[in-house]
Amino acid sequence: MKIKITPFDNRNYQLKSNLRTGNNFYGSSSSYCGIITEIKKSDDWLEEEMSWVSRSEIPFITALRLAQLGNENEGILINGLIPIIRNYGPVYIVKEVSSFPNEKDSINLLMEYCGLIIEGSYNFQREIDENKIIGLFKSFDYKSKLLIRAGSCLYKAHILLNTSLVFSEEVYINTYIAFESIVELLKIKFQISRKEAVRRISKLGFGDFEEYEEEMRDGIRNNIIHPYRNQYKEKIAQPFMMADYVYEDLSFIDWLLKQFLEGRIK
Repeated sequence: MKIKITPFDNRNYQLKSNLRTGNNFYGSSSSYCGIITEIKKSDDWLEEEMSWVSRSEIPFITALRLAQLGNENEGILINGLIPIIRNYGPVYIVKEVSSFPNEKDSINLLMEYCGLIIEGSYNFQREIDENKIIGLFKSFDYKSKLLIRAGSCLYKAHILLNTSLVFSEEVYINTYIAFESIVELLKIKFQISRKEAVRRISKLGFGDFEEYEEEMRDGIRNNIIHPYRNQYKEKIAQPFMMADYVYEDLSFIDWLLKQFLEGRIK
């Protein structure tokens, strides 16, 4: 079996936990923090566009992040859980093993590689009920391409945001793709139209969400991607981006994915 060891950056506060669920392990202390995941044959890793992350990582890293959010949308942007970016990509190590390492061996692997890469120590600001992480992980359908797309785009958005604000437009585009994936999942799950899917999201407590969603789509098309606004006969010389587009909408779509996984959108 192949395993992938991904040390996390120590510039942000991290989640305090040592947790294994299936062939996935997250470990953290002042001297190490990262994840170890199995690379399954069904991941088709390095054969598709997501060469920076394996398919198996996405449900686990998503569960680790979303477990830190409450049931009410509080606009919280989760820090941490970010790989180290060097030479144009995340730092990771792939090893061949006979079986997935136990907790002690997993900790030793993280200590070894974090010790080689990280200068300084890790800091922590929260502990989470491990049952929340496990519950979200189990509700994430690994075989669902739309769900994988939503999780990978949100993971990428967080990585880009923590890399440089130069990537703010790309952060927002990935955020919107994740939102579109959730809408499509709702359409398939309930056999409904897009308009009805948006209406059901609004029932979570957003009285004007239909209008907000339209503005989000309009902002992506007109302010970032499309160079010409037909309605106003106006050319856009450069992308237009506000901080709240990134910070508020990224935290909201994270929270929305959590609501979907927990079956709260009826």
